Amino acid sequence: MREADRREGVWQFLTYTFLLAAVALTLVPIYWMVVAASLPQPAFLSYPPRFLPGTEFLANLDALQGRLDFLRSVGNSVLIAVVYTLLSMLLCSMAGFAFAKYEFRFKEPIFYGILATLVLPIQLLVIPLFLLMVRFGWTNTYQAIILPWAANPIGIFLMRQNMKKIPDALLESARMDGATEFQLFYRIALPTMKSSLAALAIILFLFQWNLFLYPLVVLQEESMYTIPVAFAQLVGFQRVYYDQIMVAATISILPIFALFLALQKQFVSGILAGSLKE
Repeated sequence: MREADRREGVWQFLTYTFLLAAVALTLVPIYWMVVAASLPQPAFLSYPPRFLPGTEFLANLDALQGRLDFLRSVGNSVLIAVVYTLLSMLLCSMAGFAFAKYEFRFKEPIFYGILATLVLPIQLLVIPLFLLMVRFGWTNTYQAIILPWAANPIGIFLMRQNMKKIPDALLESARMDGATEFQLFYRIALPTMKSSLAALAIILFLFQWNLFLYPLVVLQEESMYTIPVAFAQLVGFQRVYYDQIMVAATISILPIFALFLALQKQFVSGILAGSLKE
């Protein structure tokens, strides 16, 4: 065996070993969370910790439901995240197409102004948005959570970068054949952006799924709580319900895993697509 082949083999071994260790560091806490969800709280706090599943998952889930309607919170989060993702994908893709393929006055300042909003912390926006929702009478409603974030700056940037790769000659040819501007968008631009739309869908879904501070302020009834707000109710002043928290966390990650497993290939290719120049 040549020295170069031996060196390459060693590097491959070290690379795969590092990747396996990284996967283990990622999956072991998730596995322990699932195991802890099936244990009673005394066993959860015992030492040494248990790494085999127990039989108390349904009992812990029943206790969680008795404390608050967590499954209703899961339904709220799914509904809000799905509607928000679809609406925001539409708005971001339309805005990205406009910034990528049209010329209009103040185009660049408007685009960079949208990107500049990314530096604003959400804590700075909560009070103005809450007062606006009060003015509209939208407090404790789904639209109060969905609409303020519908035009997502990251989504607009991602779609603009990807849609710049669509050849202008293709659009001009479609215009000569009588296509309207909206037909250019949904018949030519969108079908070529499937991987980018999948990546955007995951980004938007995770953003809304994990949103906590703003829903905590706007939502005032338990029946409207999302998962992060419901989580906050499980931490009391005198007791922390670890067994119920683990059950809630286990249930809350299932939609995220399902979405990412369904779109993982498109997510990777969509993220990389806008990073390369023609």
